[in-house]
Amino acid sequence: MSPTVLCPALEDEKSDEETPVNTGVSSANFRVRNRRRSPEFTPVVMAAGCGSQMFELSHDRAGKTPKCMLPVANTPMIWYSVNFLIANKFEEIFVVVRQGDKDVIESYLTSSVRKLELDVHIEYVCIDDDADLGTADSLRIVAPKTKSDLLVISSDLITKVSLSELANVHRANNAALTALVAPRYSPPTPDGRRKRNKKDDRDFIGLDPEDDRILFIANEKDIEDEISIKRGQLTRFPHMRLHTNLLDSHLYLVSRTTLSMLDNHPDVSMMRCELLPLLVRKQIKQIVNTNYTVFADRIYSKKQDIDEDSKHPDEYFDILSEPESVGCYVHHTDSFTVRVNQLHNYIKYNKAVSENMDDIIPKNDVETCDISKMTQVGKCSRLGNSVKIAEKCSFKRSFIGNRVQIGPHCKIVDTVIMDDVTIEDNVSLTNCIVCKGVVIKNKCTLKDSRICDGFEVASGSDYVGESLVADSEIPNMMSFSIYNSGRGSDAEDLSK
Repeated sequence: MSPTVLCPALEDEKSDEETPVNTGVSSANFRVRNRRRSPEFTPVVMAAGCGSQMFELSHDRAGKTPKCMLPVANTPMIWYSVNFLIANKFEEIFVVVRQGDKDVIESYLTSSVRKLELDVHIEYVCIDDDADLGTADSLRIVAPKTKSDLLVISSDLITKVSLSELANVHRANNAALTALVAPRYSPPTPDGRRKRNKKDDRDFIGLDPEDDRILFIANEKDIEDEISIKRGQLTRFPHMRLHTNLLDSHLYLVSRTTLSMLDNHPDVSMMRCELLPLLVRKQIKQIVNTNYTVFADRIYSKKQDIDEDSKHPDEYFDILSEPESVGCYVHHTDSFTVRVNQLHNYIKYNKAVSENMDDIIPKNDVETCDISKMTQVGKCSRLGNSVKIAEKCSFKRSFIGNRVQIGPHCKIVDTVIMDDVTIEDNVSLTNCIVCKGVVIKNKCTLKDSRICDGFEVASGSDYVGESLVADSEIPNMMSFSIYNSGRGSDAEDLSK
């Protein structure tokens, strides 16, 4: 299937073509050269996040791997969003990065683009490492660099959606913002059913069933016991369908009107948590502060003295007359879409991406590897470059990074091993994440564990559900669970 072409259709095919111009003077006709039109959308990749929900793999320390460079199916996750944009024929891409991460990100993307001989210009927008700037703040920096609407995409998004369909929704509604939503990914259980991981942060998204206008949006962690909806909103939009199984993919089309609005709201720092709710509020005509409380599928009024026969008594309304100025909409997709932004999903999404994005992920380069003929590598496993594996090892549904050395008699199942790791003989790893530069001595058994950069596991160690960190200066290590496909449920949360 050929990639969706979005931008070229919006540009002149021949930029040097001469075109007659009517100057208003009948005696003279002048010909001038057309300038190449700007694309309808300018893409911006948000890659400055510190990875607070993947703290153990990418926390903010010198020498640590930036979150956007963490491997997913042996490919840095930022490449999926950049490749997605290139496949859609964008020729200029802005990437927002932290100053300290710029060199490693730029080096990787530059080499990847050159290797594939792609015609694309990537401009890096740097923010200070210590700056407390959100995604909306980043948009303020990028907006003056272009005159078009923005396509904002998170570097942790991996999707196969058609951009043309999203753009058509944005155009048809003349929207201030259009968001991509998709069913939250969950791998099927052995009986074929899909079970939601209780550790996932759900999005509560309220939509108008007629046109998919966003009427309410919040994350589960920001909601306590109930959801309050203004009475005026229910008057203006009497029907709202509340979804809890949709993923806000953090892919947005943002109009110039919305970008101008940011200048009038300097206190808005975060796009998802502050700008989007602000736009939702602005699109709804404000009515007096009379609330309804929603419990499951019933709506109860807090005013007990309202006549039941009078659905909308005029004395409680103060409808403003100004026209509706903004509109926020969603586009639904059933295409494969995940966000690799939570630690307990990291291994699960490595497997899912490997199965669904096979056309992007490099094949196993066995010519650069030294693998014993007596070693078994499962068809769902992926190997990096310059891997050395001794005899009588077994690999199932695992991902091995570059320059990894593995001794004899090792068994590795459902595990992600990053670059430059050394594993000695008789080691068993099940459902583990092994970060860069780790050394695991012989006769170790680890299960449901994370071994962070540079850690050395002593001989004969036996760990279950642990986070092993080389730097003792990291305070208050957070507690995480690791996805365990073998038991069909999450491993127990344990903290070290």
